[in-house]
Amino acid sequence: MLNGSFHDCRYQIHLTTQAASIFFFVGALAMLGCSSSSTTAEGTEASLHERYADYFAIGAAVDSTSYKDAHVPLLTKHFNSIVCENEMKWESLQPTEGVFDYTTADQIVAFAEANNMAVRGHCLVWHSQTPSWVFVDQSDAPVTKEILIDRMRNHITNVVTHFRGRVSAWDVVNEAITGNKEDGEDAGEDLSLVQSWGYRNSDWYKIGGEDYILEAFRAARAADPDAKLFYNDYWNYLDEKREAIISMIEKLKSENLIDGVGLQCHLNIEPAQEKLTNQTVHQTVENLENEIKAYAALGLEVHITELDVSMYTRDYGSSDESKWHRTEAELTDALKDKHATRYKEFFDMFRRNSELIGNVTFWGVADDNTWLSEFDSGRPDYPLLFDKQLKPKKAFYSVTDF
Repeated sequence: MLNGSFHDCRYQIHLTTQAASIFFFVGALAMLGCSSSSTTAEGTEASLHERYADYFAIGAAVDSTSYKDAHVPLLTKHFNSIVCENEMKWESLQPTEGVFDYTTADQIVAFAEANNMAVRGHCLVWHSQTPSWVFVDQSDAPVTKEILIDRMRNHITNVVTHFRGRVSAWDVVNEAITGNKEDGEDAGEDLSLVQSWGYRNSDWYKIGGEDYILEAFRAARAADPDAKLFYNDYWNYLDEKREAIISMIEKLKSENLIDGVGLQCHLNIEPAQEKLTNQTVHQTVENLENEIKAYAALGLEVHITELDVSMYTRDYGSSDESKWHRTEAELTDALKDKHATRYKEFFDMFRRNSELIGNVTFWGVADDNTWLSEFDSGRPDYPLLFDKQLKPKKAFYSVTDF
């Protein structure tokens, strides 16, 4: 005999020991106004990666603790791909010349293998988080191009060989194309200063010229011919930046050195306005979809590599930050609904183009540990599908309810 109340989002059933007192309250989701996030029992939500098994892999960025702490149940249930947030970057693996430390990266890869997860390697060459010794000699003078390329080649060969057969894809070069000011320096986030799009005037480029990119991909291909090699960047939907990236990619394609492009996709709850010198471009689903199709037309696989949706709206090129500062107390239900809708719009588009997309990776696991809460004056942000208590948010159900 049954006693008690049983709930899900479609049915509410109350049973007592008296047969005559059996009541069924049945209603559709829309009629009840019932939210899955408030009624689904803890841990019974659908597996995110299983919902997308017919579309693309679902990944998460992990750090030095999240693969062994309270995030593990979320990782093993909802994701079938992971990437190291920082643990495979140059400063982590080879902080001192010739001294490699794979301890944490090895542990993360072992965790992935034990849980049948693919591993994306991020990243081999980047202008940031690269030790200063890479670019200078013993007297702190800039090294020659030959020495720089040799150091880069040795690093890539060592790292990719170490993980050969265990890392399925590498972000070989990260963020090499940018908007430059009139003096040739990086315009940063003030896109109104951009005069041209081209190679970032980093130490890599100042010393190695554009050849460093070609040599990086050559070294990675030689070290593991079976790994897929990617170029990774942000603001990919800006036409002029895309044209500069494609120009670079064509040189790599001529030697069969590149397999795909990674689109970072750090998004905002409302379409951010990119205020360029001669136009304003909005961060829309349509613009990103056009970008995906443009790279796919080149025969390249597309990965969404660093996805999150900030709760803040920002107009790049504006110094007015007041409108996108928000406190946790202001995280209203309406804002959560808006966040969920934004996620839904992009995932609807991702599914429409699933034959072009191999992987969608979130830049984090849950809101308790996100780089965006340490970014821009340290104001809290809530950009992922799971909240600070590691529970699924409305945004989670917006991308799994289809």
